[in-house]
Amino acid sequence: MPGQKGNASAKKSTQGKVAGPDLVAGLVQMMAEADILIAMTDLEGRVVAWNRALSQLTGCAGSDGVGKNISEWLTGFGVRDLADIMVQVATRHESLRCEVRLPGASGSMSAAEFSILPVRDDDGVPVAVMAAGHDLTALRALQNQVLHAEKLATVGQIAAGVAHEINNPLTSVQMCVEAVLRKANLATEGRVPNLYEPTDIERLKKIREGAERIRKFSRDLTTYARPSGREIEEVNLNEVVEHALSFCEHVLYEAKASLTRDLAPDQPRVRVVRDHIMQVVTNLVSNAAQALSDEGGVIVVRTFSDYAGHAGLAVSDNGEGIREADRGRVFEPFFTTKPAGRGTGLGLPVVRNIVLAHGGDITFESRLGGGTTFVVSLPLGPGSSGPMGPLKAEKQPR
Repeated sequence: MPGQKGNASAKKSTQGKVAGPDLVAGLVQMMAEADILIAMTDLEGRVVAWNRALSQLTGCAGSDGVGKNISEWLTGFGVRDLADIMVQVATRHESLRCEVRLPGASGSMSAAEFSILPVRDDDGVPVAVMAAGHDLTALRALQNQVLHAEKLATVGQIAAGVAHEINNPLTSVQMCVEAVLRKANLATEGRVPNLYEPTDIERLKKIREGAERIRKFSRDLTTYARPSGREIEEVNLNEVVEHALSFCEHVLYEAKASLTRDLAPDQPRVRVVRDHIMQVVTNLVSNAAQALSDEGGVIVVRTFSDYAGHAGLAVSDNGEGIREADRGRVFEPFFTTKPAGRGTGLGLPVVRNIVLAHGGDITFESRLGGGTTFVVSLPLGPGSSGPMGPLKAEKQPR
């Protein structure tokens, strides 16, 4: 009969479709034990799910939050970044990616990166909002360990220069001390007048200068080698470059490299982690020195700024250049074309990670037989997205 046929047709057309509540229930069950961080709210902002991984990270039990308004619930813990963005997605039905702060189980704040998207039923109608992400705190701790390991490798490369750097002032100190001591002994024995002469004053000055040079070099090397924090400060890029180059003298000497400085005057200040940028410079210069032939060559370090709100530096060498087949792997961890024992394969990947963490960019140009230039560009001003940059949400393509 026609009526029966119509009912059968209607039943067939709805077969296989998942209604909103059933879809949400199925997702909640599936994501409860997932290792990634997952939260879900309905379109009114009430917490539907807060999985085990997220509970362990934050110390906020999902069972305590389910059914509560997520904005009110998280405000009670002193944060609401995640709540605000989930409400935004529920209103606009657009996917977003963001970095947010969350209360940590230990009492400290945690950082996490989330992709937040509307959950739609089979008809494309939004029925919920889901946030899926990962803990950035642990990831950044691992990145800092790799960064420090590469820094120590760089210190190892310049360690041979420490003896040379300290030996020169020590020799001067020793000679001056012996001369003054010899004269003091003769004066004590009554063999010469007990008088200071201009030469004695000059010797004492050299002793003081030599001791200060040793003290400063030792202090700077110790500061560079220790694990760094994430303190951002406004610095003059030229000063940071000059400071970093002071650690590269022996590397340049061993490579028979002549160094040319082309530091732009009146450089604007940049907001960076100072010793991270020092490591960028030392790594790039060391890399350039190792790229030179056995006969040596020229390395040029240049700083610049542009009208697009960036300042930066470029390190060039006139070595053999990078082979076409290797250019796509330059920033790949542990990839190196250097002989065994001369490179870790982490120098350039670490440089790239530091630059990207500061919201900057790194590029290179190379011509086989014509040398290589690495260019680092860093954003200016307080709006730059550095390692401790502000909350940022990015629209995701559908």
